[in-house]
Amino acid sequence: MQQKETLSAYMDGQANGIEFADTLTNSPELKAKWASYHTIRNVMQGEEVLLGADFSAKMEALLENETIESAQEKPRGLVLKLKRWATPIMQAGIAASVCLVALVGVNMMNSTDEVAQTEPALQTIPFSNAVQAVSYNAPSNDLVTPEKLEQQQRRLDSLLQNYEIQRRTQNVTLTDEEKAKTQTSSTTTEKHLQK
Repeated sequence: MQQKETLSAYMDGQANGIEFADTLTNSPELKAKWASYHTIRNVMQGEEVLLGADFSAKMEALLENETIESAQEKPRGLVLKLKRWATPIMQAGIAASVCLVALVGVNMMNSTDEVAQTEPALQTIPFSNAVQAVSYNAPSNDLVTPEKLEQQQRRLDSLLQNYEIQRRTQNVTLTDEEKAKTQTSSTTTEKHLQK
């Protein structure tokens, strides 16, 4: 045990003894440990490892010394017959349980639909439980009255006049006063349209 610790310290550079170096060169067992420790260190540090010519021989010797376990015998007789007979029954049982679950699920869905149909889908009575009066005589904004038609016609006429004025004056250079009048008339038209 002392030699292994000294060998490890010697490899790490912590021990520098000439006596240990002599012991290392004379002992084949320590030489083998020295080589295996270096191989382990190289593998752990991710360095390349030279396996040597005797690697194949070592592996062959290890494989020859290894014991081979025999495979377990297959069950014969009654167990094999029961297995052959029980497999189709288990498959049929699984299929029957899936069908049962499907039937129960469909029946549950149908029963909840009947309950849902008896309850109203939308609450039409207000929370106050009072019925509110509805008036059929209230004026509607959708009806077209003659006043509305006349007002729309005036707006349309003013828009057309503005357009015609702008088209004619497009090529003519206007004075500042004329530009102001045109802008005033167009803003007036826009105000009428917004009403």
